[in-house]
Amino acid sequence: MLCGTWVLLSQVARADGWQVEYDAPVPLFLDRSYILDSPNRLRRQGSPNSPEKLIFEAQVAPNLFLPQLHHGDFTRPGGEYFLSLILTPAVQLRIMDTPSEPVIPPSFIVKATFQVAHLRPLAEPRAEGAAVRGLALALNVIAAHYSNGESGCFYGNQTRGEDGCAPKEGQLPLNEVSGSFTTNLFRTELHARLAFGVEPDLRGAWSVGGFAALELNTSIGPGRITRSQRRVYGDGHWAAGVMGQRTWSNHRFPLEVSVSQPFGETPSQRATWKAELGAYPWWGAGFGVFARYVKGQDYYNILFLEPVALWQFGLAFELNPGARLRAAEEGRPPGFP
Repeated sequence: MLCGTWVLLSQVARADGWQVEYDAPVPLFLDRSYILDSPNRLRRQGSPNSPEKLIFEAQVAPNLFLPQLHHGDFTRPGGEYFLSLILTPAVQLRIMDTPSEPVIPPSFIVKATFQVAHLRPLAEPRAEGAAVRGLALALNVIAAHYSNGESGCFYGNQTRGEDGCAPKEGQLPLNEVSGSFTTNLFRTELHARLAFGVEPDLRGAWSVGGFAALELNTSIGPGRITRSQRRVYGDGHWAAGVMGQRTWSNHRFPLEVSVSQPFGETPSQRATWKAELGAYPWWGAGFGVFARYVKGQDYYNILFLEPVALWQFGLAFELNPGARLRAAEEGRPPGFP
């Protein structure tokens, strides 16, 4: 129904001056896929092998675009607008170096993202061959389901029977080995990216930007958060981050710092900080390497009460929209990945 409604909307929009992109949509400010390793051990309450060594962690997050709508021209003073509807069936998993090398309860994050994005030049170049500047803005409105697919009880002192988990009012610690974790959520994200020093041949640029996000857990629908989970996990999260990137000979070198903090939870949790440096060579066609440091609370489903300080090194895939923008019309600045 969602897909059919969007396709119908795209046909109506075409009659009103919008262009419909079926083949090569521009991806802006979306999830990426990665695989990583860490020399640090991970703690799980209730596991006889805790703290455990990681074999690898991976996130598979395909962004499935419905036809994307475009209006305007990025090279003109008014800029260009994009309307996108993206479905992302993301899976995040960890494989531990313990007997049988298990995949511990994975994270399933299925979401629909409605995105309104705007790209525009900030000024005409003063001379032929001079560098230019550009701006990218986006609003992401997201509805998602987040769970780990387990059937065990949420708290470690509970056991599941015919009438559910008993005792009904469980107590900490959590059942971090097989405990059920589930919530539906709404998330709003604001993104901004400024590019400057964009070379005329589009092979080099500097860019800076940031984002802010607010996420709210909801008790609506199947898979909704329960009262006992909300008390510990919280009513939601806020997040913010900044980034800088150097593009040189079409190779990208991003540096990002972000923070996430829950609210409405008992006991109170610390913020989780992430700092990441990456290198995405042009010949990698979207693949790159990164090093990341994470400190605060664990971000992996029911392990959210565990404190972590992790060094992580891995391979990521992040499709750069620059190639699509350059291919559409010669003379366009590079994209804003």
